[in-house]
Amino acid sequence: MREALNRLLDWFRRDRLDAELVEELRFHREQLERDARHVGATPDGAAHAARVRLGNATITREAARERWSWPWLDHLRQDMRHALRGLRRSPAFTASVVITLALGIGANAAMFGLLDRLMLRPYPFLRDPDHVHRVYGQSTNRGMVRTQSHFEYTTYLDLQRWSSSMSDFAAFFQTNRAIGVGDATNERPIAAVSASFFGFFDAPPAVGRYFAASEDQTPQGEAVAVLDHAYWQAEYGGRNVIGERVLIGNLEHTIIGVASRGFRGINEDRPPAIYVPITTFAGSQRGEDGTAYFTRYNWTWMEMLVRRKPGVSLETARRDLTGAFIRSWNAARALDDETPPVDVAKPVAIAGPLKVAAGPDPDLEARTMRWVSGVAVIVLLIACANVVNLFVGRALRRRREVALRLALGVSRGRLAAQALTESLVPALLGCGAGVL
Repeated sequence: MREALNRLLDWFRRDRLDAELVEELRFHREQLERDARHVGATPDGAAHAARVRLGNATITREAARERWSWPWLDHLRQDMRHALRGLRRSPAFTASVVITLALGIGANAAMFGLLDRLMLRPYPFLRDPDHVHRVYGQSTNRGMVRTQSHFEYTTYLDLQRWSSSMSDFAAFFQTNRAIGVGDATNERPIAAVSASFFGFFDAPPAVGRYFAASEDQTPQGEAVAVLDHAYWQAEYGGRNVIGERVLIGNLEHTIIGVASRGFRGINEDRPPAIYVPITTFAGSQRGEDGTAYFTRYNWTWMEMLVRRKPGVSLETARRDLTGAFIRSWNAARALDDETPPVDVAKPVAIAGPLKVAAGPDPDLEARTMRWVSGVAVIVLLIACANVVNLFVGRALRRRREVALRLALGVSRGRLAAQALTESLVPALLGCGAGVL
């Protein structure tokens, strides 16, 4: 380690060390010439004798440089300088390579950014994302397989009761509701979530607390609310709002907390302004029968998150969920004869990707994004092929230069390293331009 550090320090002061080496070699040559003249040699003979005794000064200097530096680093520096000089001498070639690569890389960078947001990037603060899934249900109707991510709350309770491979379940639903009173009323997105929803994230509340399981019970939970952090800052100025009342739709809620800064839940675009217990929301929509939403199977509205237990494979979890889903399907058929039998509907539950666009039945937007991404990759391949043609043409024009260097003793490996550096420099410039 100490030798590596010393070499690194010596590399930064290599010019001074090289000057000292030249001075030292000159001193030794003068001493050898003086000794030769003392024994009667002529000045020319003394100089010749000194050169013979001293040996090849160039080889000596190269050997000394290898002791205080890394030769490959010096070669890289030389190749970089040579490549930059070559690019300055050929501005048309440089502009063609950089612009061509910029177009190909820029298109792919833009498309990957959209794909990453839509399909790949996990939600902020999500804990152990590899084991968290969105539940999808599939059933067959008239020979067509239909995939859905929305379920009845009763099915949610059934899957919790009859599956054993999941450690956590959560229900969520997002909609728009009028918030406020009088002229201050605004329609904002709200999220109705189960009390277990917040446990899927490492996002402790910024103020107050999240609602507990005891406040999220059927037939109707407590009228409590948790504010989104950005909404709290914009509407309440960041002041202490714990205990204040806010009208959401036709029901007043007590504010008990503020979510963590940057917390978005399971939302692709803007986060909800307020989180309320899902049983509070459902119970307030009950109409004549306040128990219908958790005793019957005629309201398909909410979505589910699940977390696999440690050591449970994804395939095992899917089989377990499917078994519970079939039991829930039979329970729904017992209440409604119009529900098709299991052997006809062939219900399947899937623990799939959190992003719906990456799920088992991607929507038109996701399919279009994949198609456009494929086109962008083809554009990049065409750009790379054009750049290769430009470099091949340049290499053909430099055949005499390469032949001369080989005749002077330059190794083929050294020439290959220089050619690689000359290719990397415009490639990096094109990459930077493409990203910008």
